[in-house]
Amino acid sequence: MRKLASLTAALLVLAACNETTGPTADLSTRAAKPVADPGPVVSGNLVNETFDFEDNTITGASGSFFAVNDLNDGFSAAAPAVVSAYNGSTDFLGRIDNHTLFLVVPNGGSTYSLDFDLYIIGSWDGQGKQAQSGAFGQDIWRLGIRCDLSPELGVNLLTTDFSNQLTVQQSYPKAASQKGGKKAGTDSYAQDALGFRADPAVHTPQFRSFGDTQYHMSFSGTNPCGAGEQMVFAFTVPDAGLQSNRDESWGVDNVVLKTDL
Repeated sequence: MRKLASLTAALLVLAACNETTGPTADLSTRAAKPVADPGPVVSGNLVNETFDFEDNTITGASGSFFAVNDLNDGFSAAAPAVVSAYNGSTDFLGRIDNHTLFLVVPNGGSTYSLDFDLYIIGSWDGQGKQAQSGAFGQDIWRLGIRCDLSPELGVNLLTTDFSNQLTVQQSYPKAASQKGGKKAGTDSYAQDALGFRADPAVHTPQFRSFGDTQYHMSFSGTNPCGAGEQMVFAFTVPDAGLQSNRDESWGVDNVVLKTDL
């Protein structure tokens, strides 16, 4: 396994250079968040990290850290940006488009649990078949586990698509498909709570569309890389299909990671 100790210091320096955004006491965007299913118990607390990004922290006390790749899916020692919602209600890790976001866990233990909020921002096209013309491409999002930072996917946890347009169906909460979809925003716990509908740079359609939707995700399982080995969660758009002009982007927030031995 490729060890990343040499990169950790670089990422810490880069993280310190990130543009800071002040914390906010307004938690309205999280008020409707559902209570997470506790799932299997992960005991031992080898890693027990919580990231809400209000203090710009992207490296945990247990050594886990976030990093972002370049557009060719090759790793560059770059710290992802902590940004604010357009209405200032929360800070989160984003706004990401066709890049891959890594959560690197140097000692992955034997079992893990991962909870986070996923923010889908802008004119996502879901299954890609618009009712009027069928003109838009499918907007796929994926979470998987790798044993290093190479492009090869190790274990797929979720491959799906999301729609913020009520005229276009999405696959979530099921796997990505192009038939038998759900309404836009299905299973989201908040809509238009981040204020991006009002952001002129997002170009959100004002007719029957959301500017942003929020989903709560929970995953747990066994470390596929081997007990105690490095484990890398890869959040990505596998086909680089999002519009790169920020009409379509995403971010993560309120990340809770636990592993044990």
